[in-house]
Amino acid sequence: MILKYKKILTFFAHPDDETVTAGATINKLSKNGCRVYTAIPSTGVNARKNILNKKTRDKKLLNLRRDTYEALSIIGIKKSDIIFGKFSDNELDKNTLLELIHWLEKIIDKLKPDAIFTHHRYCTNIDHQYCHEACIVATRPSINSHIPVFCGEVPIETGYLKPSKWEPNFYVNVSVDDVKAKIKAMQKFKDEVGTDPHPRSPEVLKSLAKVRGSEAGFLFAESFMIQKMFVY
Repeated sequence: MILKYKKILTFFAHPDDETVTAGATINKLSKNGCRVYTAIPSTGVNARKNILNKKTRDKKLLNLRRDTYEALSIIGIKKSDIIFGKFSDNELDKNTLLELIHWLEKIIDKLKPDAIFTHHRYCTNIDHQYCHEACIVATRPSINSHIPVFCGEVPIETGYLKPSKWEPNFYVNVSVDDVKAKIKAMQKFKDEVGTDPHPRSPEVLKSLAKVRGSEAGFLFAESFMIQKMFVY
């Protein structure tokens, strides 16, 4: 079913979120002719302003943009299909939810995606929660708009708020090459990947894909929760 989509939008709060959540799925979709767009509202750097001066943060921001382009190109996303916002990192709640909704609505109106992948509602990160809420509102159904929404898991963030309410019911069968591409892309985000047993280490990411695969009868998989789906 998922391979029928020709245009996908991923809407995740920070650079690397889409990769760690759905990198193997994105790689699979890209290989099969789907065009994947990525909307990233937050800078992903300024949360460290308590320990980094502005000059250092600005340099890190430039490096992160470069790393993002390199990482996403590995899983098939073009530089021109990456949309960055200017919302504060880990402070999306400084803005009104309506501002984020309007930002996303403009992107949806322009791209008209066949489906959207975003965060799970109960991630511990406030930016992730805001993105989920904004996505639900921005994709509210109408007579001319029925956009499926899938919520993914971010290791470290999803499942840590107890009870997690993380109960995946949609699994994407991915190949070992898709998993390798995801891991290779994640390694471009040097500040986000640790050594085993860090939840975003190559070893754990591969193990998670194996576990999700075992839940669905596949060798490897990425799991999601269906937030909205429509049958014609």
